Amino acid sequence: MSAPPHPTPSPSNEIPNRKRTLTIVSGVLILCALALLFLPIKLPLPLRLGVAFVDLVAASAVWLIGRQKFSGK
Repeated sequence: MSAPPHPTPSPSNEIPNRKRTLTIVSGVLILCALALLFLPIKLPLPLRLGVAFVDLVAASAVWLIGRQKFSGK
C-alpha cells in the first residue's frame, strides 16, 4: 500500500513560512554563538572565539540570503 500524497502548500503560505524558517535559523545560530562565548564550556578560548565567529557569519549569510530572496521584487 502506498502512502497518501502530501498536501502541497499554497503559494500564499509558502513565502511567509520560508521567511519564518530563515529567521528562526538565524536566531538559533546567533544564540549558539552567544552561548559559546558566555557559558562556561570547557573549550580553549581561541576555539570558542573561532566557532562563535563562524556561527555569526553563518547567521548573517542566512539572513542576507533570505532578505535578497524575499525582497518582494
